Amino acid sequence: MSDFTYIGKSLPVIGGREKVEGRAVYAGDLNLPNMLHGKVLHSPFSHARILNIDTSKALKHPGVKAVVTSADAPGFKTGRYYKDRPILATGEVHFVGDPVAAVAAVDEQTALEALDLIRVEYEELPAVYDSLLAMKPESPLVHHDMDTFEPKPPRRISRGNILDQVSIKEGDAAKALGASYLVHHDTYRTRAPSIPAT
Repeated sequence: MSDFTYIGKSLPVIGGREKVEGRAVYAGDLNLPNMLHGKVLHSPFSHARILNIDTSKALKHPGVKAVVTSADAPGFKTGRYYKDRPILATGEVHFVGDPVAAVAAVDEQTALEALDLIRVEYEELPAVYDSLLAMKPESPLVHHDMDTFEPKPPRRISRGNILDQVSIKEGDAAKALGASYLVHHDTYRTRAPSIPAT
């Protein structure tokens, strides 16, 4: 083992001492001249129509430099696989925490105060909280404009909440299950990562 540089050896964690002693510097610790602080207003609803966003009081708050909504970036969407998410919610919110507006201010406290001054009028819409129910044709649509997503899903076969569908068939499943000593059926779910309040 002595011939190896790392394997089988106890090595210090890079930056470990600084973190333990509270001396590590993170992005949130940076304070540069004329730096602005940003905060985002998130939706409290799972599914709702945005009827109006009033940012006038937030814009007048001392120390606030900018307040933006989807009107400031119309039509721009992002996404890992499909361009399906506007930077800020446009017309509707689709999950609790959906970004609705953003503020830039001279410091963090001022930005938080400005968020409290933004007034959003919502019309709550039906929501589905089960992925299997969401796939049924009669379920409320998450996106009404799914057919406009780019790139276009290669296997988009029907309207509804199913963006893409892949079927894999290999071997004789019925025969394999019939010959199995034990067959276990269950449902497993994972939670989405939590979204910060601001």
